[in-house]
Amino acid sequence: MELKSQVALVTGAARGLGLQIAEDLAREGVNVCGTDIRMDLLEANLNRISTEHQVETLAIEADVSVASDVKMMVGKVFEKWGELNILVNNAGIRRVAAIDETSTETWDQVHSTNLKSQFLCTREVLNQGLLKQNEGVIIFISSGSGKVGEENGTAYCASKWGIMGFAESVAKDLKETKIRVTTITPGMIWTPMAEESEVAHLDLEWLDSKDVSNAVMFCIKQDADTIIPELRIYHRAQI
Repeated sequence: MELKSQVALVTGAARGLGLQIAEDLAREGVNVCGTDIRMDLLEANLNRISTEHQVETLAIEADVSVASDVKMMVGKVFEKWGELNILVNNAGIRRVAAIDETSTETWDQVHSTNLKSQFLCTREVLNQGLLKQNEGVIIFISSGSGKVGEENGTAYCASKWGIMGFAESVAKDLKETKIRVTTITPGMIWTPMAEESEVAHLDLEWLDSKDVSNAVMFCIKQDADTIIPELRIYHRAQI
């Protein structure tokens, strides 16, 4: 699939995996809108990407768990480019606590950022133009934590499992279109979020964000009739 001059929206694009995906898309000639709550970092990185790869970029500060922010963000994409071909639902957070110590506030925050945001972005992109275009790609970033339960991970694992069910249902809703849906379920990735985690100091093997981005790019590049429902990627030591 030729990607040059297409338009992508990547959530959580200021750093980590989202930034890597945004850069790899730009390397293919894709114009990229990135959104994040870290506006200064997002703007600086997207300006660099635009200069280095000679594409157009758009940085939007938005909370993707808030419906009005999402509507505004998607509207700006269509206003600027008149189309949207690729949505990468990447934004996410991780909070750890035993179930008896997990507050309602923590549970809601994790699910709003990790799961509700993917619902809002997907619905808005479809309603504002992707359904009418009848062709495009929606990538959902879940996690290996969406396949197995983990100690102290009830909120996080539940949100990532939720993405799996949501994405499969979206795919069935869109089966009569040429809009492709793929869920990526990576193992542990070394990103700024990992560096800030409680396990950063442990002697663990981590995926590089570039490897996961390569998997995302592989799925995006398939033709409209080739569906990859899920792609799992792990470091050898994580199997």
